[in-house]
Amino acid sequence: MKKIIPCLVFFLIIVSCSEQEKEGRITYPKEKIQNTEKFNVKRFENYPDVVSMEDEKKLPSRKDTLPDGTIIEYSFRDNKEDGNKRYYTKTLIPPPPALFKKVKDFYPSGIIQKESDVFIGEMNIEPFYNNIMVKDYDRQGYLIKITDYADFDKKVKIKLKDLLEILQKEPMIREVSDANKESLFLGFFNKEITKDKITAERVISELKSNDCNGNILNPYSDAERKNIKISLDKDSWIVTKDNYPGGYWDYKIDASTGKVISVMYRLENRP
Repeated sequence: MKKIIPCLVFFLIIVSCSEQEKEGRITYPKEKIQNTEKFNVKRFENYPDVVSMEDEKKLPSRKDTLPDGTIIEYSFRDNKEDGNKRYYTKTLIPPPPALFKKVKDFYPSGIIQKESDVFIGEMNIEPFYNNIMVKDYDRQGYLIKITDYADFDKKVKIKLKDLLEILQKEPMIREVSDANKESLFLGFFNKEITKDKITAERVISELKSNDCNGNILNPYSDAERKNIKISLDKDSWIVTKDNYPGGYWDYKIDASTGKVISVMYRLENRP
């Protein structure tokens, strides 16, 4: 029995550390830090839950644009768990080529509740998804804790920041496989040319536009930076580029070398 207890304690420590790693690195302030930023509750206090597009023009705008091009979007929700009190959100989206935005949540009083650094595209990675860092505040605006998810990729050589640099330099397609040729023939070129005429150079030439520069990610395009989806599957980064109405591009990238393992084109199935 004496041998079992130390082993059990060691096991519990390992599990605890593993769970903490999964949930992010949590730190607590050693001194009182108050965030005095407040949401302008009066601006939206009489804003109806449902409003027509015509009536919305007569109401306070739910979007502002700062001189540097940063867009501020305002939203709110009624919290049933808190007596249907209205909670508010302010999202600050910097202009391209920024790839991260800031989301701020506020209590009904207008005092800040939470502040998050968020990927502008979509990160399908549990448990934090798009959030890289989250600061939680109490109802007086004092910082309670900081949850940092920035080291979620510490087990792979190619970090998220490295991946984002690769996506901005890597061409959308280098060579056309047989599987891609069939899909491109049917959905991308709409059978306008024969399959033997489909080359990577021709595909990229067709794709290039004000938004698309021919690489997997053009951060200077507002549409492209929002239409990129990223996930991490063991030793591979999985990236999807939504090129609506031109279909989807799926990439598998080696998380150890940064080399693109595979490129697959999917037909557009949306109206």
